[in-house]
Amino acid sequence: MKNKDKLSLERYTEKARQLCPIYTVIGLEAKSLIDNVYKCYTPLCDYTKNHLNIMHAGPIWMTAEYLGGLVVMHNCESSQFQPVVANLEINFINPANSGIYGELEFDEIAVRALRQDLESSGQHKFETKVIIRDEAEQIIAKAQGIYVVRNFLDAV
Repeated sequence: MKNKDKLSLERYTEKARQLCPIYTVIGLEAKSLIDNVYKCYTPLCDYTKNHLNIMHAGPIWMTAEYLGGLVVMHNCESSQFQPVVANLEINFINPANSGIYGELEFDEIAVRALRQDLESSGQHKFETKVIIRDEAEQIIAKAQGIYVVRNFLDAV
């Protein structure tokens, strides 16, 4: 990984943790932005495991949800536009006995649509498909999300 990419990932992790401190608690980190594939990681730890010592459903959901925000942080030059999850449906497939990786593909066509809509109308809506895997590459969950991006600060 190039040093510039590593610095971007660290910056995105830090920004997300500032905006949503729960990401700090669960240890969520941005991990990759290569070839329009966005990845993040959440460790299995005291703050993410449940009474069975497997990953609790909440941090799995948050890992899937975070990726829509990572897409926006990476592809929007202006910080005035903020993503908000409108819907996220998740299907839990297997228990996670280790940390988990979330992965989302957001191709160049989707990036162009995002940028064009924000430039022309100041808002954009997009869908995601996320795969959550454990450290052994076993599928833990699949999620589908809908995100709305606009300047929410004007509405507050």
